[in-house]
Amino acid sequence: MTTPPLSPAAEALAEAMDGLLAILNRTADLVTAGDTVDFAGLEDEATALCNAVVHLPPPEARLFLPRLETVLAALERLETAVKKANELTQGKATVGRAAAAYRRAEDPEIG
Repeated sequence: MTTPPLSPAAEALAEAMDGLLAILNRTADLVTAGDTVDFAGLEDEATALCNAVVHLPPPEARLFLPRLETVLAALERLETAVKKANELTQGKATVGRAAAAYRRAEDPEIG
């Protein structure tokens, strides 16, 4: 069974979703590498694209299911990377605060 061609609107949406997927994957890679990332607009873009799928005719919208599952997997990967980065950052902050507290306890002039 062959897949029917997408309408121009659906084709443009597919390209935009593929672009979002690339951004999500690149962002997860950056977070994993320890880089600071600005997430501004990412949620709005993802929401707009998902909402656009809902407005397609049902037969075309169904064709987006695999693409939506891939985007969801990329979002989950990004979430995992952010959580791990936050845990690492929190651990470093806790160590720094503990070290500072010990220094103050050892040297009353510091604290």
